[in-house]
Amino acid sequence: MRDGTRPAAAPAPAVARLRLPRGFHLLLTGQTVSLAGSAVTLLALPLTAIELLGAGPFETGVLLACGRAPYLLCGPLAGVLVDRLPHRTLLMAANTVMALALATVPVAALAGHLALPHLYVTATVVGTATVLADVAYLACVPTVVPPALLVQAQSRLELGQSFAVALGPPLAGWLIGAFSAPTAIFADAASFLVATALLPYVATRPVARDGGQAPLAATGLARTVFSEAAEGALFVVRTARLRAVTFATATLVFCYNAYSAVFLLYLTGRLGFSAGASGAVLGIAAAGGVAGALVARPLAHVLGLGRVLTVSLLLSAVGAGLTPLVAATGWAALVGVALSQFLLWTGQQIYNVHQVPIRYALTPAALHGRVNASIRTVVWGLAPLGALLGGACGTWLGTRTTLLLSGTALALAAVWIVRSPLRTVRTPQLEGPAPAAEH
Repeated sequence: MRDGTRPAAAPAPAVARLRLPRGFHLLLTGQTVSLAGSAVTLLALPLTAIELLGAGPFETGVLLACGRAPYLLCGPLAGVLVDRLPHRTLLMAANTVMALALATVPVAALAGHLALPHLYVTATVVGTATVLADVAYLACVPTVVPPALLVQAQSRLELGQSFAVALGPPLAGWLIGAFSAPTAIFADAASFLVATALLPYVATRPVARDGGQAPLAATGLARTVFSEAAEGALFVVRTARLRAVTFATATLVFCYNAYSAVFLLYLTGRLGFSAGASGAVLGIAAAGGVAGALVARPLAHVLGLGRVLTVSLLLSAVGAGLTPLVAATGWAALVGVALSQFLLWTGQQIYNVHQVPIRYALTPAALHGRVNASIRTVVWGLAPLGALLGGACGTWLGTRTTLLLSGTALALAAVWIVRSPLRTVRTPQLEGPAPAAEH
C-alpha cells in the first residue's frame, strides 16, 4: 500500500490482458447461490421463532448469538486447518454440514416437534460450519485470482452477494407466504449443495505451506493450535493498517448485530409489516448493496482508500439511524424504512469491497488462513455479544430506542480509520505484503 500518493500506473496493455479466470466465476456462482439461500434463512429462521414459537426480543437475540458465537470459539482452529488442508475439501465438507443441519428445521416442523432449543442448536451448528467455510473461502480466492485482480474480484464477489441478498428476502417472503417459514429454509439447504457441486471444477494454485509445521496428531493439539493461531493474531496486532481495519470492522459488526437483533421485531411489531413487506424492505436494502459494490472502485479513485472507508462507515450509520425515526404508517413507512436500509447497505458494501483486499495486500500467502481466522474471531466473536446486548436492550428500552442507539453507534467504526495510517492511504498495492513489523 502507498500512503499519501497515487501509485505508479501499471502499463495499460498488461492490465488489459488480465482477466478473471473461469475458476473464479464458478466460485462466484456457487457463493452467490449459497448466499441467496442464506438470505432466505436470515428472514425465515427468526420468523419461525417469532411466529411459530412465540419468541420475543431476548429469544431472537439468543438465536442470532448462537449463529455468531462459533466465530469466537472456533476461529483459531479454523485458521490452523485452512493453512494446513486443501481449501476446496474444507469448503465442501462445511457446505454439506450446513445443508444437513438446515434441513432438520422444516423436517421437525412438519413432524410437529420443532422447539426453540432445536433452532438454537441448528444456528450453532450452521455457525460453526460457516466459520470454517468463511476462512477457507477467503484463503481460497487468492489461489484462484491473480494478485493484480484481487480488488476487482472482491468487487464482483460483493456485487454477487448484493444480488443474492436482494433476491433472498423477496424469495423468502414468497416461500413463507406460499408454504411456511420453516419450509422456506429448504431453499438454503439446497443452495449449499449447488455450491458444493461446483467446487471440484475450480482450478487453484498451490499454496506454499510452512515447512516447520508439525502434524497436529504428533504434538499436543491445543498447544499446536494456540502457537500457530498466535502467529496470525500477532501479525494482525503488529500491522497498523490491518489492525485498524480489523477493529473498525469489529465495531461495525458489533453494533449491526445489536441492531439486527430487534430490527425484524420493530418491523413486524411496531410498524405492523407482514413477512412479504419485511422481505421487500430487505430486498430494496440489498439493492443498496448492489449500488455500493458498483460505485466502490470509482469512488476510491476519487476520494482515496482511507477517505472512502471513512465515508462508507458514516453513510452506514446515517442509514441505520433513519429507520427508528420513521413516524409514518403504511406505504410511507415502507418507503422510509427501505430508503434507510438502502443507505445502510450501500455504505457497508462500499466498505467491504475495500477492506477485504487490504488483508490480501498485507498478509503473506502462508498466513492467510490464520490471519483471516484471527480477524474473523475478533470481528464475529463480538457479534453474539452485540446480538445479546441488542436483545436485552430491546426488552428493557424497547425496539425503537435500541435501533436508534445501535444505529448511531455505527459511526464509531470510522474513528479507527481516521486515527490510523489508513487515513492517508490512496490505494492498495497488491503485488506483495507489507512488512510484518509495521506499527
